[in-house]
Amino acid sequence: MENSDIKPSTIMLIAGGAVLAISTFLDWAEIGFSSIDLGSFLGESPDLGVSGWETEAYGLFGIFLFLIGAVIAGGVAARQFAGVNLPDSVLGFDHNQLHFMLGMIAFVPLFGFFLGGPNQIGVLLGFIAAAVIIAASVMDMRAIGDGEAAEPTQS
Repeated sequence: MENSDIKPSTIMLIAGGAVLAISTFLDWAEIGFSSIDLGSFLGESPDLGVSGWETEAYGLFGIFLFLIGAVIAGGVAARQFAGVNLPDSVLGFDHNQLHFMLGMIAFVPLFGFFLGGPNQIGVLLGFIAAAVIIAASVMDMRAIGDGEAAEPTQS
């Protein structure tokens, strides 16, 4: 496939995976340290943010999200731009199905975090990126289904 033949879903998968990986480094929650007096050095006690990599707050979830985003963005970019030949299926699932499942694995917990309370930019971007990954994988699955059903027949 040539680089000029890039589908919108390919761009969505690469961007969604990259944003999902980047979102783990941003603030996910705000933790106030009002009980700690930092003196006049910093003025008022700042509210510090916690990223997805904070294992005491989120366990290994942020690390898993980073890996999901990196695998999706890296795999699609490697196939599209470097011509890397990846297996057609992994454990019986094709690439579109894997992207959909990985997107859902990221989306469902992030949706819970999103609804759960005051969130910072990392949760919001991760939530949107997971939704974009799901939408792109559904677009690819529908394109394959439409291509097979759209073949004309002669009578």
